[in-house]
Amino acid sequence: MSGHELHVISNDRLAWSELAAIATKIHPYVTAIHIREKKKPMDEIFIGLQYLLDQGVPAQRLCVNGFPWMAAAAGLGALHMPESSPPFPAIRESCGGCWKRAGISVHSAEEAVKREREGADYVLFGHMYATNSKPGLPPRGLEQLRELAAQVTIPVIAIGGITPERTREVLDAGASGIAVMSGIWEAADPVAAVNAYQHELQRDENRGELNAAYK
Repeated sequence: MSGHELHVISNDRLAWSELAAIATKIHPYVTAIHIREKKKPMDEIFIGLQYLLDQGVPAQRLCVNGFPWMAAAAGLGALHMPESSPPFPAIRESCGGCWKRAGISVHSAEEAVKREREGADYVLFGHMYATNSKPGLPPRGLEQLRELAAQVTIPVIAIGGITPERTREVLDAGASGIAVMSGIWEAADPVAAVNAYQHELQRDENRGELNAAYK
């Protein structure tokens, strides 16, 4: 796995058995599998997480979105929060801060700087390109990503319409990694899709090492 991050975000469309069947195959090759199931009730999400763990998806590869207590109770590797969340110190205090890593979605450089100061381990920024999951909303694009990445020191994970072919330009704009949803879950071969993204992430990393060698 490359040094660049690859986050896979659940699409709120799959049955838990379908999600687990894919997650058990791809987890060795990704940074995190985010469980973001906005249409499902909280208790079902917790049961679903337990099912994924029982099926062999490692806790350290799972990240639950929006439920700090759930990340702590299930011993997950990460927690992800929406931009409207309270300050991170308050979140950690309320649940004991048992997760290893906590990130948050942001939509501006100002919010990213604020969340870094609060203790966020990474920020998720998007959407980068036009995507079916955000119909009618204009993408924020590479220039806004570049401006945001220049103002924080924590990893910036870009999301939204990112294909393997677009991965390099996103990294060139300052992202430390990418987040993907339909490009993996809806792929005919999810493992091959993950490998295609990882190939581009590693190509960028190898290019950086080559450039450094000639400085």
